[in-house]
Amino acid sequence: MSGRIDFTMDFNKSGAAQSRQQVQAYRFYILGGFSGAGDTPWEQRKIRAIDNDSFDRVMAEMAPVLRLDTHLQLRFESVEDFHPDTWLDKVKLIADLRVLKQQLSNPVTAAQAAAKIQAFFPSAQAAVEPEAVTESQDELLERLLGKKPEKTYDEPDTVERLLKQMVTPFVTKNTEPQYRHWLDVIDAAIGQILCAVLHNPDFQSLEALWRATQILLNEELADGHDFYLLDISRAELMAEQKSGGPTLAQKIVQHVQKGDGEREVVLIGHFRCSESGEDRELLSYCGRLAQQCGGRFLGDADQGFIQRTLSAEAEGRSNFNAQRLLLAYPRYLLRLPYGQKRDPIDVLEFEECSAIPRTEELLWGCASMLLARGLIRASQEYSAEALFFSDIPAFSYEEEGEPVLQPGTEVVLTEAQANELFTLGIMPLIGYRQRRGVRLWGIAGF
Repeated sequence: MSGRIDFTMDFNKSGAAQSRQQVQAYRFYILGGFSGAGDTPWEQRKIRAIDNDSFDRVMAEMAPVLRLDTHLQLRFESVEDFHPDTWLDKVKLIADLRVLKQQLSNPVTAAQAAAKIQAFFPSAQAAVEPEAVTESQDELLERLLGKKPEKTYDEPDTVERLLKQMVTPFVTKNTEPQYRHWLDVIDAAIGQILCAVLHNPDFQSLEALWRATQILLNEELADGHDFYLLDISRAELMAEQKSGGPTLAQKIVQHVQKGDGEREVVLIGHFRCSESGEDRELLSYCGRLAQQCGGRFLGDADQGFIQRTLSAEAEGRSNFNAQRLLLAYPRYLLRLPYGQKRDPIDVLEFEECSAIPRTEELLWGCASMLLARGLIRASQEYSAEALFFSDIPAFSYEEEGEPVLQPGTEVVLTEAQANELFTLGIMPLIGYRQRRGVRLWGIAGF
C-alpha cells in the first residue's frame, strides 16, 4: 500500500475558504490517548459524548493516568491537576527534599539537616570543580526514577542518592554548613525534577490533549455541534493500522450511524505526522477511516513532513484519500510557563523556562485542534476575523535588555511560506512577533 499523500487536490483554488458551502453543524470525534496509561484495551473503551457542561464530569470519570516508570504514577481528575502544586508531593524525591528543606528552615533541626547533607561529601582540601550538565530532561527523569542504568548504585533511589548526583557540582567537599546556601541548592534540585516531569513527552501530550479539548468546547458556537472522545493513543492507532483489522472503522461507523445523518463527520487526530514512511502510512489509514464514515480527517504536519512533501514531484504526491485529509501547521501555545511573574508555584520559586524560552520548555497544542475551532466559527458566517484567535496565551521576556514578545506559534511563517503551505492543503497558523494572537490562514476543502 502506498504511503504517498496528495495535498494539491481541491486546495489550490483561489478563495476556497471564502466560497465553500457552509455547514450548519459538525459531528467531531477527537482521537487521542485521553486515559493516558490506562489498563483497559482501547477496543473496550466507549466513545464518550462531551460538551462544555459535562467536561469536568467526563474527565473526573476517565481520570487519566501518567506512569513515569514504576516509581511514579500521577492521576488527573481535572485540568487543574496538571499544575505542579497538585502533584509535586506525590513525587517521592521532591517530598523527601521538601522535608529536608523544612528541617533546614527550623532552628531546632537545621544543624542536624545540614550535617546530614555535609556527611555526603568526605573531608578534602580540594574543591569539586563544577561539572557541565549535558543530559536532557528525559534522561534526567529516567535517571532519577531509576530507569536509566548509567552505573550500579548500592543505595536505593532516595534523597541521599539525589543529593550525591545533583548537588555535588554546586558545593565543595569541605564547605561549612551554610543553611541559606543549602536551601537554594535544594530548591534548584526540586526545580530540575519539576522540569523533567513537566517536559516529559507523555506528560506534555496528555496535558495538551485535555487543555485543547476544554478550549475547543468553550468556543462560543460549540453548543451547535456534537463532540465525542475516541480514547485511542497514537501507538494503539498505529497498531490497528498495521494489523489491517476493521475494528476501529466499524466502531466509528456504528457510532456515526446512531446520529441523525445531517451533521458532517470530522475526525481530529491529536498527533503530528513526520516524514517517515510509517507516519505517512498512518495518515493514509486515517484518510480511509474518514472515507468509511463519510467525513474528513484533521491532522498535524511537522516540519520534516512539509519538507518532504515540498521536495516530491507533483505526481508523487497523489493518493485517493487526499480529499479526506486536511492538515495544519505549526503548533500553538496552550498555556503560560510557570514562573514568579506569570503563574507561580506556591511552595518554591520556580521558573519553568529559561530566560530566553526554548521550544521544548513550552506547552504546544496540536494545530488540528485550532483548525477545528476555525470550522466551528466559520460554520455560521465566514469572515477573516473569525479565524483570528486572540485568546492564545502571550508573554514577553528580555533579550539583550529589550522586551521580546513570545509568538503564539512554534514557528513564525512568512506570507510566502503560508501561501506555499496553503496551496499544498496544509493550513498555516500565523503567529506574530509584535502582537498577541494567532490567525488561521484559511480553511480549504470544506
